Amino acid sequence: MAARDIVAAVFCCIGTFFFIIGTTGLIRMPDLFTRLHPSTKCDTLGACSVILGMAVHNGWSWDLLKLVFIMCFLLLSSATCGHAIGRSALRRNIPYWKKKEETEDGHGA
Repeated sequence: MAARDIVAAVFCCIGTFFFIIGTTGLIRMPDLFTRLHPSTKCDTLGACSVILGMAVHNGWSWDLLKLVFIMCFLLLSSATCGHAIGRSALRRNIPYWKKKEETEDGHGA
């Protein structure tokens, strides 16, 4: 196995790790506003890492240029979409998550 294949596999594993962390964040977060963070940050970082791994594996070719364009589009569109979703939710008055108030015995209401 060549060193290039090992580096490509490491980048793909890093990307997969961030996809798993982002998916876990989507499941665990309580409302739309807190779910926007893992969906935009972790998925962007995961996808860019996988694309970078594919670029390293492919080497210098026209496919590298295509992968760079895809990565740039992903970097621009992910943050923009997250912002648009958050702004739309604010305009529609979607409520924020509020922590349950604790009673004197330390349990939620």
